[in-house]
Amino acid sequence: MLDFQNNTLNVDDLPQFETVDGHFIATQYLKLLRLIYIFWFVVLSCGIIFLHIFKNPPFPTVYLLTGVLVLLFSLVLIEIEKGFKRRKYGIREKDILFQRGFFVFKQTIVPYKRIQHVELRQNLIFKAFKIFSLKIYTAGSSTGDLSIKGLNQIEADKIKAQILKVADLDEN
Repeated sequence: MLDFQNNTLNVDDLPQFETVDGHFIATQYLKLLRLIYIFWFVVLSCGIIFLHIFKNPPFPTVYLLTGVLVLLFSLVLIEIEKGFKRRKYGIREKDILFQRGFFVFKQTIVPYKRIQHVELRQNLIFKAFKIFSLKIYTAGSSTGDLSIKGLNQIEADKIKAQILKVADLDEN
């Protein structure tokens, strides 16, 4: 018969990940987020105006849609402005972590030994703002387990190099 043990751990003895010095995301990403949501606000507002002028819906419909649009975009704006201050990443000797969110705070921690692939991306809009997105893949995920958007090139290259060095990945 096997000698199985499952000892209880004291919560006070566990490592503190909150004490990690976080690095904030580039402010250019905040500007990009603002522009994207202003663009969508204008597009949806134009849609409501179009609906009001050409389709002539029942009286409260336009006002209800306008109210919902303003409420949703107000919440999104609060999330962007307040949540951006909480958007940061931390590099430790055994893992990388990323925090984000205001209404819904999310913290993702990925151990280096689980990382299988690292990808650095810069789409057309990111190129205009000189920012990058770093995607980290682990086993069993095709969409990436961690995506840090809004890094400048120097930070993105340093993080990628650190991950490749510690996780012992090939840079192909």
